[in-house]
Amino acid sequence: MSGRSDLARFLAAHAIGLAPLFPAFRGFVEERLGLECPDYPAMLRADLAALGIDVAALPVVDVPAEITGDDAAAGVAYVVCGSRLGLTMIRQRGYWGEAEGFRSAYMTDGRGHEAWKALVPTLRGGTFTPAQAEAARAAALAAFAVFTGAFAASVDVSAGQRTDG
Repeated sequence: MSGRSDLARFLAAHAIGLAPLFPAFRGFVEERLGLECPDYPAMLRADLAALGIDVAALPVVDVPAEITGDDAAAGVAYVVCGSRLGLTMIRQRGYWGEAEGFRSAYMTDGRGHEAWKALVPTLRGGTFTPAQAEAARAAALAAFAVFTGAFAASVDVSAGQRTDG
């Protein structure tokens, strides 16, 4: 992400993709893992507004049936927590904004690692029935597909940026 438009598109894609996944993610993190869940959608809205993106104009993706239900939430958490680990790598390499005086709240929030560390033992603990494990697997695949669709839908985001900021 070497430019403003790259970062705007990246953040917009996350906002688009996270919107249908966040309720399941938040529920799992707070109820199953017992952790406070960062408000990633609010961080994304603030970051995008600061970049001049009209968040209300972002495309909306459907909520796949596979991500509904308590058994599916573990799969959604796996994908969202995993994406937070990916952001750690991006932060280490640097992204547009840091040198330009723009610090993304979403990009710099490191609490996802805490959720990941709590999630892994939960997934490995073997407390899932075969049906629950299948629901979590299907939800993870659906969540990956949501993000794939969100990145495709974000292609025209930079066209909606203000030029004054």
